[in-house]
Amino acid sequence: MSNKVSLFQQLLFITLLLFTLQACQSSPQFLFSDEEEKLCEIEYSKYQATVTGYCQEPLADLVQDLPREEKSLEIRPIETIPEVFWFNREFQYSFVKQPNKAPLIFVIAGTGAKHDSAKMISLQKVLYAQGYHVIALSSPTFANFIVNATTKDDIPGYLAKDAETLYEVMQKTYQQVKTEEEIEVSHFELTGYSLGGAHSAFVSFLDEKEKVFNFKNVLLINPPVSLYSSASILDGYLDLANDRENVTKMFNRVFDKFAESYNLQETSEFNSSNIYKLFKHANLSEEELKLLIGTSFRVSSADMLFAIDATYNVGAVIYRNHDIGKFESVTHSMKRAYNVTFLDYFEKGMVPWAKEQDSSKTRAQLIFDFSLRSLDSYLRRSEKISMVTNADDIILAKGELAYLQDVFGDRAKVFERGGHCGNIDRVNFVHYLKQQFKGGN
Repeated sequence: MSNKVSLFQQLLFITLLLFTLQACQSSPQFLFSDEEEKLCEIEYSKYQATVTGYCQEPLADLVQDLPREEKSLEIRPIETIPEVFWFNREFQYSFVKQPNKAPLIFVIAGTGAKHDSAKMISLQKVLYAQGYHVIALSSPTFANFIVNATTKDDIPGYLAKDAETLYEVMQKTYQQVKTEEEIEVSHFELTGYSLGGAHSAFVSFLDEKEKVFNFKNVLLINPPVSLYSSASILDGYLDLANDRENVTKMFNRVFDKFAESYNLQETSEFNSSNIYKLFKHANLSEEELKLLIGTSFRVSSADMLFAIDATYNVGAVIYRNHDIGKFESVTHSMKRAYNVTFLDYFEKGMVPWAKEQDSSKTRAQLIFDFSLRSLDSYLRRSEKISMVTNADDIILAKGELAYLQDVFGDRAKVFERGGHCGNIDRVNFVHYLKQQFKGGN
């Protein structure tokens, strides 16, 4: 097989991946009809649940009519935003309003996720039904956030620094909705999933000093204990540097499986039922599911790296001092970005940046800083902070689940199944969320 065909199939695969990951979640476009089965018949694994969602458990009954408004805010002067991001020239977020005075909760998205991703919509629905005003924020690793809210002194992924930027954004977005929507707020709460869960811990810690919001309740959903160890796990699922030939063969094999499975479908309509059937017929192996997950993480990392490079002229994947035009192809830059792992970014970006800030900072200290362990005493004593995860969460390294249970004690909730965030819109998980967030009722 030629390199040209191989690359083409990989690009098709990435497109299919992103579509499937969205479609298999609780996105409104892919809800079941009354006649369709509400459970899938796919054999369970933690990797399958991470990719398709925990479809072996029923979806929760969430509100269908969510009065969600997409809002934007000029944080960085528009003229300073690179032309290639012409579609990102204001900070974007979501807001859901209650008709009367109510608590306001901020929700922070996971790695590379937008404020209106499927998981974020699910959380907004639950929280709105519980009587909250909701401000939903994209991850600090998402391009729109990087382009609009960061400065050249920031390094996305540095949790404490991210928290400072998030805290400023929270104040700005709250002031905007307070003025434009004339809302009344009784108190503030905070949550986030995956990386957004870790960010929530650091934002809460910062608020203890700044006391702008005085969060009454904070929930960390499927947080990583160590950003470094979780990234190591996910990077390992797509090893282009050491095993490119075998990865390419697996890409082609997975694409062929999906193509064969699609040919067996009785309809070309894409809904939850057909997506699940597609995965059932494809019968992906554990390694192939890992490849899907690793690719998704790499796409998020590549988008983050491109946004940083284009905005701050780093010269990592874009030629230094080259301003990419509005209609210029970015394929050559993205090809380079897809070969950069998050750990490459850590070693070549984060470590040098940290040493510029503090020359005595060691690599081991930096890894510690990028973890919940750096907030250990705070998380142990703060009764307002709770944590929920799954026993088979793929981003937790050996011993990290036990660490979370030890730190949070009876404030920790662990579901037996669900992979990484795969059960976020399922009956039992949503029931737990409703028990945690009662401030509006």
